[in-house]
Amino acid sequence: NEVGTITVGGACNSSNTNASASNNTITFGTTSALVDNTSYGNCTIRVTDTANNPSSVLSVTSFTIDTTAPTLSSTSPADNERSIAITDNISITFSESMSAASVTTNTSNTSCSGSFQLSSDSFSSCIQMASSPSSSDNTTFSITPSPKPFYSTTYKIRVTTGVEDSAGNNIASQYTQTYGFKTSTTFPTTAGAYHTCTILENSSVKCWGKNDSGQLGLGDTNSRGDGANEMGANLSSVDLGTGRTAKAIAANRVATCAILDNSSIKCWGKNDRGQLGQGNTNSLGDAGSEMGDNLTPIDLGTGRTATAIAGGGWHNCAILDNSSIKCWGINSAGQLGIGSTDDRGDGANEMGDNLPSIDLGTGRTATAIAAGGAHSCAILDNSAVKCWGKNDAGQLGLGDTNNRGDGADEMGDDLDAVDLGTGRTAVSITAGYAHTCALLDNYSVKCWGDAAEGQMGTGKTFDLGDAAGEMGDSLTAIDLGTGRTATAISAGRSHTCAMLDNSSIKCWGSNDSGQLGLGDTSNRGNTVQGDGSSQMGDNLPSIDLGTGRTARGVITGEGLHTCTIMDNSSIKCWGYNASGQLGIGDTDSRGDGANEMGDNLPSISY
Repeated sequence: NEVGTITVGGACNSSNTNASASNNTITFGTTSALVDNTSYGNCTIRVTDTANNPSSVLSVTSFTIDTTAPTLSSTSPADNERSIAITDNISITFSESMSAASVTTNTSNTSCSGSFQLSSDSFSSCIQMASSPSSSDNTTFSITPSPKPFYSTTYKIRVTTGVEDSAGNNIASQYTQTYGFKTSTTFPTTAGAYHTCTILENSSVKCWGKNDSGQLGLGDTNSRGDGANEMGANLSSVDLGTGRTAKAIAANRVATCAILDNSSIKCWGKNDRGQLGQGNTNSLGDAGSEMGDNLTPIDLGTGRTATAIAGGGWHNCAILDNSSIKCWGINSAGQLGIGSTDDRGDGANEMGDNLPSIDLGTGRTATAIAAGGAHSCAILDNSAVKCWGKNDAGQLGLGDTNNRGDGADEMGDDLDAVDLGTGRTAVSITAGYAHTCALLDNYSVKCWGDAAEGQMGTGKTFDLGDAAGEMGDSLTAIDLGTGRTATAISAGRSHTCAMLDNSSIKCWGSNDSGQLGLGDTSNRGNTVQGDGSSQMGDNLPSIDLGTGRTARGVITGEGLHTCTIMDNSSIKCWGYNASGQLGIGDTDSRGDGANEMGDNLPSISY
């Protein structure tokens, strides 16, 4: 509180020697050159006033010289990682403790603000986050997207030079993932002919709807969701076994299969053609003591596990950990792809090492699988599509109506890839009862096969892919509307749905039970409107999901209903509901009459 002379001692020195009668700032040096990442702990300060009275010695708290820029050690998910769950948090880890105030993100809009960013469009916009980044140690910081990310979408993480360590050093340069990470292609909800199942956020499984063969996995044959007080907490989870949870699920017409957390597969429901893969034809899940630890996983072969599962009419297919495919169940048209019409899984010694992998061609492996009514399709590692099985409507896309896979020399290199058009490849595949659709690399959609109900979306009802000159560049992409592209597709029994780039859903084809969600029972895509204009494109309405609601995925089944998971993680279903498959406590169809969609359509309580 008075003027004087400053004396600095110990390991430090200072050019500041005059003290004023107010606050003083002292800049330290040392008796030798400062050494980065070195601690200094014996520096002292004394002030002597003009009367030569010295103050008490002030010992300076130990300090460390830090001029080293922090680095980004890792990201989660990692660059080029695949099959990331949309519920996973996004995190970044630094080489040292950071200033938490400098690690920021955008929580109010989709601008690319903040130092920790996530984008699906090369940072033209960024994903909005639920809250600011959180950290327990100031080294690893996590963010939670809100709404959740989309399925089967590539995202990139970016960290700007705005982040700094606790000493104020910024990272030397901005980091952006080169390839990004891709979210899971596995939609956690599946639909059979008359039942629906979903994987909850705790990785348990719940199913509702028709249960005449135990396809709900509840140890009885009582339907669920068709009456009051059967859903929500009153709906039991499927017993998958002690400590077991699910990471993927698929329903065929009358059964359900799940890939468990240990990458094994368990199936339950109707088993008349061996579709449960148990070496017999006994249904499972329709009586007590058949589920849980009593339900045997499917034998996929020595050391083999599953990475993807698809359900068809009465058959199932799985991609294994070596990227091969095995299918089992009914094989009347060669849909198992093994060069015969003999069912597999309905008798002893037909599964495991005795079940052949499908020959996809020399050096070829699978990245995606789809199963239809009596045909199967795969996307290969070169992004080509191959289909086999029944082909009466051209659903294999090969320009004829000859089945494939039901005889010798029809698979492997002898099986042609589907011609998707010049330079076009597939990123997603879906199969209906007798038609197939692919989401292409330019995010357009092409469909082929049965067109009787308008599921081709061409305004006509003649099949495509069953004759020469109908595929490739001659096959027109579906008109989704001006400037619209697709991000996901799903084919039902005789209808097709797409989730668009604006997170809306459009459906076309058969609509006898309101499965298109348009408030009537008129098909779309099978003819032209009264004035001669198309029913598709801008004339095809998006489905009303409710005020402010958008879609995160769409699923159709072997039956006549459609479901979506929305941005708030709730599920809504519409269409045929005779067995409670819509999960809303009655048997009234929805979407076939006015005022049944949007806010009037309840979300499912599960």
